[in-house]
Amino acid sequence: MIKKVLRSNIRFKLVVSLLSIVFLAGALSIVVGLDVINKNIIREASDAVRTSLAATKELYQEEIENRSRIIGYLARTPEIVRATAGRDRPSLFEKLAQIKREFEFDIVNVVDADGTILVRANNFEAAGDSMAGYRTIQDVRRTRLPSAGTGVLNYENIAGEGPEVAERTLIKVIPTSRLRPPPSPVEDRAMVIKIAAPILSGERLEGVLYAAILLNNNSRFIDRFKRLVFKEERIGGVEVGTTTLFLDGIRVATNVVDSAGRRAIGTQVSDEVYERVVVEGREWLGEAMVVGNRYISGYTPVYDFDGRILGMLYNGVLKEKFDVIVRNTTISFLMVILLATLLALAISVYLINLYTKPVKRIIDASTEMALGRYGRIEADPHGDEDARDLSRAFNGMVDAIEERDRRLKEQAEQTILKSEKLASIGRLASGIAHEINNPLTGVLTYSSLLLKDLKDTKHAEDLKVIREETLRCRTIVQGILNFAREDKPEKSLADINAIIEDSLKILERHVNFQNVEIVRELDPALPLINVNSGEIRAVINNLAMNAADAMPDGGRLTIAARADEGAGAVVITVADTGVGISKENIGRIFDPFFTTKERGKGTGLGLAMVYGVIARHGGTIDVRSEIGKGAEFTIRLPLK
Repeated sequence: MIKKVLRSNIRFKLVVSLLSIVFLAGALSIVVGLDVINKNIIREASDAVRTSLAATKELYQEEIENRSRIIGYLARTPEIVRATAGRDRPSLFEKLAQIKREFEFDIVNVVDADGTILVRANNFEAAGDSMAGYRTIQDVRRTRLPSAGTGVLNYENIAGEGPEVAERTLIKVIPTSRLRPPPSPVEDRAMVIKIAAPILSGERLEGVLYAAILLNNNSRFIDRFKRLVFKEERIGGVEVGTTTLFLDGIRVATNVVDSAGRRAIGTQVSDEVYERVVVEGREWLGEAMVVGNRYISGYTPVYDFDGRILGMLYNGVLKEKFDVIVRNTTISFLMVILLATLLALAISVYLINLYTKPVKRIIDASTEMALGRYGRIEADPHGDEDARDLSRAFNGMVDAIEERDRRLKEQAEQTILKSEKLASIGRLASGIAHEINNPLTGVLTYSSLLLKDLKDTKHAEDLKVIREETLRCRTIVQGILNFAREDKPEKSLADINAIIEDSLKILERHVNFQNVEIVRELDPALPLINVNSGEIRAVINNLAMNAADAMPDGGRLTIAARADEGAGAVVITVADTGVGISKENIGRIFDPFFTTKERGKGTGLGLAMVYGVIARHGGTIDVRSEIGKGAEFTIRLPLK
């Protein structure tokens, strides 16, 4: 009886000891892990907001500079110069209305050399009043150079531009508890980007071309910055990234929404932020409550022509995004501890009942293994066979776990490498859009305007080449963005056969398919599947065009579609009789920017886009090829 009690007591102590080690190690890992994760996440969140705020500030300044270049160019055009010099108000009104419409300005005026308004694009009848007191007009009259920047217009100044502009100016201020009371229930000042450029006839100043963008209630302007910096990420229906322009301390343009889903125009910034940014002129970065949600926020001053602070530019990232990471990590820690506890309990009871003598060695070895040190148990040569079998089994388990950990580490490294690659491409796409799209737009705008002016001259063909090459650059940039995007495709039930037929109807007329025989092998009983028809059509077009390029002297293109009920998939094959793909290239064809085509005939993004589309649809794509015998691409899309 004493021995039985003693053995039970020993088993109980061993079990409790093992479980205590598991619990303590797990609790310590949770405390340390969450502390490290919290610190890293908050630091990364602050860095992300600081970077995004700097990017938005640079985008805002570039917008002003681009607009200034546009107005400066337009002020030099012969139509504007002739009409201003001749005081041809009808012609000027028509031209200004065109500028306002095409370049999305809110105000476009021509002012005489003495500052008197000659014509308004918004109100033909309103003329003769003076803009000589405007800072931009004064700068242009003094320096004969363009002037641009951010400023404020009073309601009486902007009312003459028409009721639509005047109505957008008025913002009802929403009082906020625990904040200073607003100076007025309605903000009637307009925050604007002002641009002015001289209209010169030789050395003579004929007038000034003046344009402005009204920032009050300008959702298009502020949403463009948000899309470029934050894309369209949401959590629980709430935008993850938000951008706001403040006039003084009042939101005049924002994509922050209130509880009713309306843009929070007219709400106020906190006193702490107002004092730091508007009064002291310093940036503010930290966690803040923004219209009912917590954001990691950044505020920076916005200055006028004289260096005075008009308001603020704000960027914020929803804190819930980082809370989700911490919450999921905590749950993962708890699940690991629970599973480890159950496994430890089962193993300890089993081993203690069967093997009393090697228990201590096993416990010691298990503790080392829990700490990441994979030790082995040396079997006692004088022990029984069961003890030696136990030692061999334990050592085999250690080997298996170590091998599994090695494979998991390799898989993790591959996953991280792929994620970093995709993230780098996303950043590259954003950088290209940021660095190239604006200059391309300028080149395209100026070349189109020059082509219009010089269409009957010897320079017309050169300008057409410039415009076409610029459009090709924009196509390349769009291809990069399409490859890098992570949006889930909008799907609906569609007939794959109909999608293929639609694509082939267009391709058959293409010059590349004049000597290509197209063979269809489409199963008429193919079921409908849930796909994005536009993206699948783009996949078929891309593969077919590549096949045609691979058959410069003609050949046969075979497109087949069938259902594989056993695999639960629709199988699409695109096969050609072209030149084929070499073994050294076949593993790289889906890599972005890899192409074997001649310079100028391919971007290397087509097959990368195809791969991305099929992956987003939960499918797979494989390729078989042999040099001189063509290539065959096989796509599998899930039936459900």
